[in-house]
Amino acid sequence: MKLVISALVMVLALVACQTKPTKVTSEQGVIGAPEKLMDGGPVILDVRAPFEFNLAHVPGAINIRWEDFSSQDPNSRGVLQDDLFAVARRLSLIGIDPDSKVVILGKGKLGAGEEGRIAWTLEVLGVKNVHTALHTVAREMNPKGDEPPVKNKSMWKPVVDESLFIDSKNFKAYATQKLPPLKMTGKKKSKKAMDLPVSSLFGMNFNEAKLKVVILDVRSSAEYGINNLTKYKNVKAPVVQLEWKEFFTDSNTVAKDLAKKLESKGITQDKIIMVISSHGVRSGAVTFALREMGFRQSVNFAGGYEQWK
Repeated sequence: MKLVISALVMVLALVACQTKPTKVTSEQGVIGAPEKLMDGGPVILDVRAPFEFNLAHVPGAINIRWEDFSSQDPNSRGVLQDDLFAVARRLSLIGIDPDSKVVILGKGKLGAGEEGRIAWTLEVLGVKNVHTALHTVAREMNPKGDEPPVKNKSMWKPVVDESLFIDSKNFKAYATQKLPPLKMTGKKKSKKAMDLPVSSLFGMNFNEAKLKVVILDVRSSAEYGINNLTKYKNVKAPVVQLEWKEFFTDSNTVAKDLAKKLESKGITQDKIIMVISSHGVRSGAVTFALREMGFRQSVNFAGGYEQWK
């Protein structure tokens, strides 16, 4: 009897010591956008780091980074490249033109808004059928699961939507609610200096628009507490803080039910919303989300605090 018990104990011990099976995480059908999002064979972009992308990605996805389309100036990394026609040419080589359906995959709230930033960039260039989703969303692109070849598009000239962004000079003017003085060149004003340095926003003159402006800071509460625009005496426009993550659902789609919370903070659809983050990535994502939610007078200050300094 003792021998039987001893043998049983040894068997149980051996079973307990065996290596546990590796947990396999499926890339298919996890949290994500509705299945119809993949209908029509969209161009799929993946904005994660190359290492993560190479570990696993949706068949046919193309790995890009928001930095690929931005300034190389270390003081204004979030500003788009000057030559947007060159950016459009690059997009045509990966199958994107203004009529393309584009699905942008990323890490959602575990990332830093890169998907929304790319979505905003595409909309600036005139590509309007753009969606965001988690990278875990997958769909069999073909029965074998092979990578479908990238089909180039014809070269196209972007129709830039300038209402989606605001430069540093204009941002400062509306934030301080003060027009900068015209510069004098010698005894005469040059034709260039005669031009107002501040553009009209959404068809309104400066005095009309400045009364509708609200600044939306979409950094974290911790970042906001360390430094924000309310600490600058010359800033007169109201400043509201709401973290960028609140603008997206857990499945990385736009949180359209956030409108009531925004209204409770004084952000309504008749306001001009100037969105700011560190260097235009999170603010780009939020500008994209706000437009999807119906806040059409939203602009991204792509230079962010990095350029403000």
